[in-house]
Amino acid sequence: MTAPSDSIPEPTPNQSPEEVVRVQVEALGDNDTPYEDAGIEAAFNFASPANKRATGPLERFRGLFDTPTYGPMIDHDGATYSDPQIEGTVARMGVILRTGQGERVGYLFRLSKQETEPHADCWMTDAVRRVPVDDLEEQRI
Repeated sequence: MTAPSDSIPEPTPNQSPEEVVRVQVEALGDNDTPYEDAGIEAAFNFASPANKRATGPLERFRGLFDTPTYGPMIDHDGATYSDPQIEGTVARMGVILRTGQGERVGYLFRLSKQETEPHADCWMTDAVRRVPVDDLEEQRI
């Protein structure tokens, strides 16, 4: 059973790139709250229209988290964030996750500020790619 979609986070124009990344990472870290795969649904809510065209619909997007690349994002044990790098309407931010097995996994989020409705002026995620933790620690992103 799924809860109403308004029970999980969605983009708003007052959220910074850092807030957008943190909301998604925290939701994925507690993926099944308030219902099964709510974290994945929240992350999909923050996917830009271009990202959704490439990864959607939601059921297809959900499958990304069954892969070794994105699986560690689900129910991770902690996250460390780099400072966002913002250039105009594009932002990048690194995240290092700690898995339940103690592994450290790095991701680079690329966001853009949307220009069209229904998400005008909202920062949304264009892409997330797995990157070496060393690159994030040394800010070679």
